[in-house]
Amino acid sequence: MTTTAKTWFYNTPENNAYLIGERIRTSLWDARFGNIWLETARSEAPYLMRGTLQHTDVELEWMPKHWCILRTKPAHSLLYGGVKNILGFSAVFKYETPNGFTAWEWRVGDAKERWQAIQGKPEFGKLEQL
Repeated sequence: MTTTAKTWFYNTPENNAYLIGERIRTSLWDARFGNIWLETARSEAPYLMRGTLQHTDVELEWMPKHWCILRTKPAHSLLYGGVKNILGFSAVFKYETPNGFTAWEWRVGDAKERWQAIQGKPEFGKLEQL
């Protein structure tokens, strides 16, 4: 099974929870995150994976070809770096969610509009552009 971001972010993956989980986990394991385990929470767009990396809660949510959000609790900047390498570009925003997650958000083509839409909203705490 090919496990690059081309199979799940740059193209629409299968609507099969098992295959989506295998693609994401293998991408992360190949990026040297052997202790991560994510399960598919939603197998249709926007896709959602939930799990853990050591003592960190992890969520990965994405709309293929448009956006990806990594949420960790507590913040895990090494995992952010890994996802950045897997996707091939940097996140454009970082913020804290109301339930205590640190979120990094990647956008394809609409970062300026998204920035305008989320500025000043309390559900995007400590919002910063990267």
